[in-house]
Amino acid sequence: MVKELVVYPDNRILACTDVRSFKDDSDRLLTDIKDTMKANNLTALSAIQIARPFNVAVIKMDDGSYLELINARILQKEGSFQSKEQTSYFPNITITVPRYKKIKLIYEDKNGNSCHLDIDDEKLSATIQRKLDFLFGGTPLDKVSKEYKEQILEALAKDGLVPESADVCPTFSKKDYITSFTDKILFFMGASLLSPIFMKFFEMSKETASKFYTFDKFAFPTVWILMIIYFIYAQFEAKKYKQCSSCQIGNQIGIIAKRLAISVLFAFGAYIVFEKILNLS
Repeated sequence: MVKELVVYPDNRILACTDVRSFKDDSDRLLTDIKDTMKANNLTALSAIQIARPFNVAVIKMDDGSYLELINARILQKEGSFQSKEQTSYFPNITITVPRYKKIKLIYEDKNGNSCHLDIDDEKLSATIQRKLDFLFGGTPLDKVSKEYKEQILEALAKDGLVPESADVCPTFSKKDYITSFTDKILFFMGASLLSPIFMKFFEMSKETASKFYTFDKFAFPTVWILMIIYFIYAQFEAKKYKQCSSCQIGNQIGIIAKRLAISVLFAFGAYIVFEKILNLS
């Protein structure tokens, strides 16, 4: 049976629960979802979008078949991209939302059997993530910056279009490459402090230990330089994504201070190990 779609600002979209009993009700609910999809020319719909507060979603596949997802959960996610999306809950609006390219999904079928699915198709991955947004008490707007969200809500109020130039908060930042490389340097600085153990149990020569110390001498200022670069680039992102919490200065200072403190600790440790214990001066 075709059901009425829940449309913004109807807050019934925010209440949902898992399916506990797999009986005739599940078949009727799935049929109602499919009938409503066909009547409204939709390719995906969750139960909550027809005011049925259950963790159920149906996706129409390219071959015309239907993927029925009950109590779905995302176990793993990989990569990111900006997905331009439309949903019946926000009529006449196109939203740019950060999504994961690949996901590993677990769910149950209408008989209660456990299933899993690896999705590496961006379109299908984004569609499933969008349905799960609704099923977990939210909407796609919860994935974007506060500033962009306000623009969308204003456009909805005016029944207009969302500006194409609006920036969304990224799920992955280029500055993460800097922290990742810095962490690798810090790992090897920490590992070098084990030199006395290697010399005692693995017959490592003082010459080899000296190379570790040389590495530490270069690694220490490198970490500081990388953190300066990180801060400069982070400031650029903070201006671009003004409402993104991960881009703000408090978060940046915490990330920088942590790594600088570790680098100082490891540098001092290297001085003690190589200068005082191993006498490599």
